[in-house]
Amino acid sequence: METLVIAYIPLILSIFLSRRMLQGAIRKLDDDLKLKLINYTTKDKSLQLGIVAAILVLFLVNMKFRWIPFALSSYIALGILFVLAIISVLRAHQKLKADGFPSWYLKDMVKGNLLRSLGLILFLLILTFV
Repeated sequence: METLVIAYIPLILSIFLSRRMLQGAIRKLDDDLKLKLINYTTKDKSLQLGIVAAILVLFLVNMKFRWIPFALSSYIALGILFVLAIISVLRAHQKLKADGFPSWYLKDMVKGNLLRSLGLILFLLILTFV
């Protein structure tokens, strides 16, 4: 169980750092862009968070009950999360760029989202290989 605690460290740290980075960038936006951003995030985040939560729950339940070999479940979860992270960031970048968001914000948004995704992937890697 101590492996699980160790795995949570990069996950929590990446979420915290990503959130601070994104909040700092949002503060610099004008009010119109902030409203547009709220509309985008409320639509897309629920589905994405649900998918990530389902993957994590299935991964952790499989650790307990071993429905499929652990290595296979790890590779599947990592692959799905990696693809989901890339697709999510690309879609958000395209939408925000088309709507006139500044390039500095788009760079910070990509960095923050990839940092959070990296923390999630590190979480699974630690559980898999440590």
